[in-house]
Amino acid sequence: MKPVTFLVALTTVAVVLSTVSANPYGGWQPIENIHNYHIQEIAKFAVGMHNYENNFKHPLRLTSIRRGLFQVVDGVNYRLDVTVDGGNGGSMYRTEVHERLGALELMFFTPIYKELN
Repeated sequence: MKPVTFLVALTTVAVVLSTVSANPYGGWQPIENIHNYHIQEIAKFAVGMHNYENNFKHPLRLTSIRRGLFQVVDGVNYRLDVTVDGGNGGSMYRTEVHERLGALELMFFTPIYKELN
């Protein structure tokens, strides 16, 4: 292996290792900006899929995201605590969406009965 090629490979490995130690693969990390457009779209997707799966009986409408976590796996899992209007009154829900190669899949959408910090 040429010295320049070896140096580039070594630098790449160092960058990857520093990223992994700062953001461990598989560990849940807080979402820094829950107002980010992509995070908002994921939350809207979750509410929309919940409405679809319930045949639009008592449809819900996203009002805000209270908290968010992400997990790097084979793609990215997003766990969001959201507030909604509609249905049988306003409520909070915890939802998880898996994103892989741009495709979204709703994993769960469940009510939160206890106020979160």
